[in-house]
Amino acid sequence: MILRLVILAAAGAGAYALLRGWPEGLPVLLRACLAVLLLVGGLGWWSVRNAAAKNQVQVAVGARKPGWLDFLAIGMGILALECGFLWLLSVAPRPLEEVAILIEERFQPQAAADRGRETGRGTQSGNWLWDDARQRVLPARTNLKPGVKPEVFVRLVNERDAERLLKRQVYVRAFVLDDYQDGVWSSRQGNAENLTADDDGWIRFHEKNDGEVLHEVFHGRDVATGDVLTALQGARAVRLPSLRVAADGLFFLPDVAGPTGFEYLASSLPVMLEDLAGEIVESVTVVTGLGGRLSALTAKAAGEGRLWEKLLNVQRFIRDGYGYSLVTENPRNLDPLENFLFEEKRGHCELFATAGALMARELGVESRVAYGWAGGQYFKESGMFVFRAREAHSWVEVNLKGHGWVVMEPTPPVVLGGGGAPRVAGEGESLPKPQDALAEEGDVYATAGGKHVERVALGLMSGFGVVAVGTIFLRRRGRVELGTDQQGQPEGGKRSGYLIAWDRACEKKGVPRRRGVSLKRQLEGMEDAPEFARELMSYHYGVRYEEKPPDAESEGRLVRKISEWA
Repeated sequence: MILRLVILAAAGAGAYALLRGWPEGLPVLLRACLAVLLLVGGLGWWSVRNAAAKNQVQVAVGARKPGWLDFLAIGMGILALECGFLWLLSVAPRPLEEVAILIEERFQPQAAADRGRETGRGTQSGNWLWDDARQRVLPARTNLKPGVKPEVFVRLVNERDAERLLKRQVYVRAFVLDDYQDGVWSSRQGNAENLTADDDGWIRFHEKNDGEVLHEVFHGRDVATGDVLTALQGARAVRLPSLRVAADGLFFLPDVAGPTGFEYLASSLPVMLEDLAGEIVESVTVVTGLGGRLSALTAKAAGEGRLWEKLLNVQRFIRDGYGYSLVTENPRNLDPLENFLFEEKRGHCELFATAGALMARELGVESRVAYGWAGGQYFKESGMFVFRAREAHSWVEVNLKGHGWVVMEPTPPVVLGGGGAPRVAGEGESLPKPQDALAEEGDVYATAGGKHVERVALGLMSGFGVVAVGTIFLRRRGRVELGTDQQGQPEGGKRSGYLIAWDRACEKKGVPRRRGVSLKRQLEGMEDAPEFARELMSYHYGVRYEEKPPDAESEGRLVRKISEWA
């Protein structure tokens, strides 16, 4: 009894540990399957070995106690169902969502339009969504589920630049939006122009500076909205034959992509607000603020001091006073920024960046919101940063005299990984190849694991299902071989001679044993029961339910008495 309890408890503890994520090296699917096997194995050991308890409950009903085949069939069936659910969760969400959207657009067009505005649905640009007018609508509610697909690779040309970048937050910028109206960010329309490379093959935006970081960029294509220049924040030059300037901070690449996307050299000079400590900071342009509650909140956050100190105070105020969350509910259906600042006080990076940019404008500082990636993972041997979909980010850039566009980061740094710095790959972590990663299909929303998990789950479901069905047939075949009594109940062994003789004798005397009637009940109901009835019942129940060994002499004696009685 104690041993069975210990084994059952150990099986339960092991299953719990597996489902909680231990050991970390095992895949989730394998841990789940092992947990099921442990639980079923523990229960099977308890049931099969619990003979004493069985003796107390297995009376005249003739119930067959479960064996190892039963528990094997149950375990394999559970695993097949588990893998089936995993496969369904891998393939079903996207088709079901598309069907739901089609139904909504067909029968509720106004609701579909409202939902599109609230969620920012539109054509996809890199890792962010904007509409055909290059507008980014702040979503009223969010339930973001970023994926893990590598989207941008940045290789440093000079190894010494890594030491500097690894001590700070690394930003890769795709584009900026600088006009904000009624919860919508857009790009101020300017005179579009085309830039062409010089004799050395470079397009330079600013004069060369000794502190620039030379790097090679790899990223995929975005056929829907056009491919934008992507580089470390503070881009000053790029090695491309041409560029189309659509607006300040928005550059479209020429059609020079390879089979898996773009590869080009860029040079940047990243500058953060913290880098300007001790310097006299002035704004380039005084921008009219929004006034009202935002002005009062900004005055409270900025406090007194120089402009640089006020900007840092605003940055710190937003970081410390608001919670980061990919889910926002906005129960009162307020303006997204109003809900973030004054009601729910939580949200994702775009809300933090919007609040920071508009509060900077209240201080008279020209500002804009940048979109791209931040943090990343650094692989030392190759000098490569990898930025995944989950590291998509939005931040603030403020325009300061003598420094240009400087990063102001109101989002809590811990959210960006490593307390604000990139994560360095550990030993054993392999660098995904840019060509292979960018060639794979994927999006910013994580599925249950992609095509690989779909195939594995489907294969395991089929395998476990075949074993379960085969075990059931094997069990049924075993029951046929063991035989059943006239009640249709398994007799627990090969058909014994004394039972065959008894059933034939009863049929000959016109009192056959009816289905559903146990041997004990039959004997008790017989008006003219044979004199050996007690001996027959005692031997039968001893062998069948009390696990007494069969005795050939006793069975032979019973067969002779039955034959004489018939």
